Amino acid sequence: MVLSTIVTVLALPPAAGGADTVYELPLPAGSTHSTVRAMNDAGDVVGHAFGDDGTGRLVRWGADGSLTLLQGAGGGSGGSAAGMAEDGTVAGSADTPDGVRHPARWDASGRLTRLEEPSGFVEGEVLDVNDARVAVGHLSTGSAVFPARWGADGRAVLLRLPARAAGGTATGINGTGEVTGHVSLPGDRTRAVLWDRTGRVHDLGSLGGAYAEPSDINDRGTVVGLATDADGTWKAAQAPRGGRLKALPSQEAGARGVHLGGSDVVVGNVKDRSLRWSGGTAVELRWVAGSGPTSVRGVNDAGTSIGTSGAYAVTWDAQGKPAALPVPAGAGRGEPVAINGAGVVAGNAAEPGTWPVRWRAVVWR
Repeated sequence: MVLSTIVTVLALPPAAGGADTVYELPLPAGSTHSTVRAMNDAGDVVGHAFGDDGTGRLVRWGADGSLTLLQGAGGGSGGSAAGMAEDGTVAGSADTPDGVRHPARWDASGRLTRLEEPSGFVEGEVLDVNDARVAVGHLSTGSAVFPARWGADGRAVLLRLPARAAGGTATGINGTGEVTGHVSLPGDRTRAVLWDRTGRVHDLGSLGGAYAEPSDINDRGTVVGLATDADGTWKAAQAPRGGRLKALPSQEAGARGVHLGGSDVVVGNVKDRSLRWSGGTAVELRWVAGSGPTSVRGVNDAGTSIGTSGAYAVTWDAQGKPAALPVPAGAGRGEPVAINGAGVVAGNAAEPGTWPVRWRAVVWR
């Protein structure tokens, strides 16, 4: 039985870029707040809607402002979204009432498909999906985790492990079907790898430390992520197609939250700064005047970055110049989450000084 509900509450204008006007996304009946998780290039958004009791439901907002509740698993309503395909398909994980997480996919109508869990596996999670509806993530036996790929038909394939690896997870897939992730090695170490379209696994190396964990791969085959150096310091790292991980320049200790665009622009947070790397050069993403520290959250294929500067939601251009995004009346802070190829930004806005924070999902166009 399909449990989805579709309600058209407002009509959003066509995406035109610029991100200079903010629109609140509608809430389903009984919900009081919401958050954004991901957006596709068509302008569809997926996230969560919450009631006063904290109970959440996965929801999909169409580019036209329509609202669809995503079907729960086995009578449950919990879950998480990892990403969206161009046709509006959502991939992620559905929680059954017993609290177990299972790999899942939802079509544009909100109908749930549980992805295959082969014999011996008891739970799993999708971490990324491409426009061909091929998903990647991991499957768990309860004692070990293994990297997996699910085809458009929902069938699971366990990805090959290199010698001495005892498990791992796939964290990103590009439009051509190449997959990146990391594998677990003896001594509580992780190693960055790439699985090509034939399923062969390629070692992407490390920065000399114990951990190397890619987060994203673009259609050029460029991989980015985080890795530790010989001193145990976390660094933002990049591997070109056919190459191995190298630390990006101009970093202090403490890199986190690295994101990749289709044109090989990389953004990330390093200690108390946000940086943009392109062509081997680092540019600092500047604060909005009078605001606080920055936190970059993403970058699109055109090289426009999104994030926060103090309480401001902002975009940054290629020179690191910020532009503050408006927030709805009564809201005093914004938090961009995703930007698509057209320059549409999706994220959250909230009233200032409230605790707990009651976010509302918004779109900037």
